[in-house]
Amino acid sequence: MAGYWEAPEATEEVVLDDWLDSGDLARADEDGYLWFFGRKKQVIVHDGSNISPYEVEGALVEHPDVDLAGAVGVHDTVHGENVRAYVTLREGAEKPSSADLIVFCRERIGYKAPEEVVFLAEMPLNPTGVQRRRSVSGSGWAPK
Repeated sequence: MAGYWEAPEATEEVVLDDWLDSGDLARADEDGYLWFFGRKKQVIVHDGSNISPYEVEGALVEHPDVDLAGAVGVHDTVHGENVRAYVTLREGAEKPSSADLIVFCRERIGYKAPEEVVFLAEMPLNPTGVQRRRSVSGSGWAPK
């Protein structure tokens, strides 16, 4: 990559020793397959702690009634960002309360648990999983 158009500072941040650091996060399984699971820029910074949205989502989908989960950081003047989670329920599941899901997550991941849970009828997905994008207002995730 030659660099970003008229943005040498941005180029310096991502090109290291002629390699492009895309910020993508991936893991290799025991068969050598690579699995993409997100981007470094999607880390939620809460009170100076880095929280992975994937860890929050993993805890939520352990709940027997939760089908899919997405987590994002929502701007907060005191904490930097708070964790907001979006969930869809399994077909035929009884809807748990937001508070129940938060407690369920706290038992698994402690302080990384969401402060808020929003229920969706359908989770916006893309080829790599849950579709995350910041809203224009900066108020968090904007499901399509």
